[in-house]
Amino acid sequence: MAFKVLLIDDEPWALEGLQLWIPWESLGFEVCAVCGNGAEGLKQMEELKPDLVMVDIHMPIMDGLEMIEEWRHRGNWTTKFIILTGYSDFEYARKALKFRVSRYLLKPLDDEQVESEVRIMRKELLKEQEQHQIGQIAQREQKMLTMKEALMGSTLSTEAAHLMESLSRAADVWNVCLIQVSAEDYGRWSSHAAEFLNGWDAVYMIRLRSDLVSIVFGELASAIQGTKETVRTRLETLARRLAGFRVFMAVGLPESSLISISNSRITAEEAMLHAFYETERNKIIEYEAVKYHAFQRHYNQVELLERVLGAFQLIDHTSYQSAVGFIEQTFRETRVHPEAARKFVIYLLHEIRAYMGAKMAEDSADSNRLFEIPNLDEALLTFDDLIGMLHSCGRVCFELLLKENASEAQGIVQDINDYIYAHFREGLTIKMLAERFFLHPAYLGQLLIRKNGIGFNELLHNLRIEEACRLLQLNQYKNSEVSEKVGYSSYHHFLKQFEKRMDMSPNEYKKNV
Repeated sequence: MAFKVLLIDDEPWALEGLQLWIPWESLGFEVCAVCGNGAEGLKQMEELKPDLVMVDIHMPIMDGLEMIEEWRHRGNWTTKFIILTGYSDFEYARKALKFRVSRYLLKPLDDEQVESEVRIMRKELLKEQEQHQIGQIAQREQKMLTMKEALMGSTLSTEAAHLMESLSRAADVWNVCLIQVSAEDYGRWSSHAAEFLNGWDAVYMIRLRSDLVSIVFGELASAIQGTKETVRTRLETLARRLAGFRVFMAVGLPESSLISISNSRITAEEAMLHAFYETERNKIIEYEAVKYHAFQRHYNQVELLERVLGAFQLIDHTSYQSAVGFIEQTFRETRVHPEAARKFVIYLLHEIRAYMGAKMAEDSADSNRLFEIPNLDEALLTFDDLIGMLHSCGRVCFELLLKENASEAQGIVQDINDYIYAHFREGLTIKMLAERFFLHPAYLGQLLIRKNGIGFNELLHNLRIEEACRLLQLNQYKNSEVSEKVGYSSYHHFLKQFEKRMDMSPNEYKKNV
């Protein structure tokens, strides 16, 4: 980038010569303006902020030294000056030194000397620019370090406290937006966030740890009450644009000073806990909206564990899904603390893996490959994630258990079917069958469905009505006697089951055969 130079001389031919004879572009400068006296020069300097001014001393209205003196009195000490004069008077030189003018060129100008002086000026400007940038970076780093200390509630030194008080004047209220993002995504996420928040003076983005960022932002009361875009509304837009990232975002309560900004961080942390149960992705949780929603740590862990493991013992996937649904409902309704919820579900997954390991003793390594168990410190896990893991591992495990037990069940199911065919005329129930064959009723019911394609009761009624049709065809018994012979204690029940299967009454059936 070229530096700006302003040329001031009351002689037009001199100005023209300065523009044409000096290769400004190759020397790293661009002529931003020219003028003919010191008063006009002051106006141009106020408007254009040149890096270098080449000015003649003797000019009408206001001479060069008067102009420089006035410019310095206004507090502008960084502008470089090269004086052009036909006089080598010591008094002029001494006065110029007072206002930090160290370069002189005597008229008539020597081209080589002018180029040499301009090159020296450029080197000085580059050095000062570099020092200024380093100073700005150091100042910014100091601000960030002090801000981080204030955020964490550290005791501030007197100097640090003064710095925070000074920065606090930039806004009426200050707040914290905490953003949790995976360490792997931080690089890409932070570049998006920094670009989106660029241009807002009272905004500081501070990394508190590898997965946690704090955006400290200040706002004016007039902006909050008005219709203009505020930092808060810009953060909401940012959250929507970061849909490709898994992030938790929460805003605390505002503070009037950065000295007490740690209070905003604490309330933002409390608000962020509620992201665990939030179903809307990348929503900003406001502490003000959730401060009365207390978490609970007490729940019946033993009952929930027994329901889940009991379903495994019965190889009853439906019961397992019901148990997981009950866990979800219970935890959401009682608002179990996220830490306690994570611990329980992860413990439950370990218990399921241990159970599967025992069932798969011949190749216990397979149980570890069934499903992944997250670590407790994976803070971006939501409750929906954990419930999804329970459903997913259940599908895998029950499919494997049913496959493992299929061959074992083939023989016993045939024995059970033979018994049903021999005793369907009696008051047979699935409970009686389960006791006879030493099986749980629910598990026995599942075995029969997988083998026969229909449940126990459906099979029992089919066999009874089939036998009733055979007896009705003989025409030797009353309908009520047929009902009793095939195992129904209630004629009404027999009639209902007969009509359901045959689409006619027993009397109609006898007429048609």
